Amino acid sequence: MKLAIAGKGGSGKTTFSGTMARLLARRGHRVIAIDGDSNPNLAVTLGIPLARMRDMPTLPNNLLRRTDDGVELSKTLEEISESHSLQGPDGVTLLVMANPQHAGTG
Repeated sequence: MKLAIAGKGGSGKTTFSGTMARLLARRGHRVIAIDGDSNPNLAVTLGIPLARMRDMPTLPNNLLRRTDDGVELSKTLEEISESHSLQGPDGVTLLVMANPQHAGTG
């Protein structure tokens, strides 16, 4: 299952996303949460202390390759998770994007 949460600022997207991710992980699902907000706070909702976020590597710009057939990842999801993620206490894997400036650049 893939789930994306979008909406206007202040509508509870981060709280809802973090809660849903934790509940699914507690039920045994593999959950990867990606925080694409320019002010990333999903870690707090996932139970990851702010102190750990200081060492959190953001996703590099070169993860996507544009080809004649479309867009593809330059590394496997496992490779990306190994080098650029944190684990929450409920088993949620968190990836944080670099601060995207506009749509289509993340």
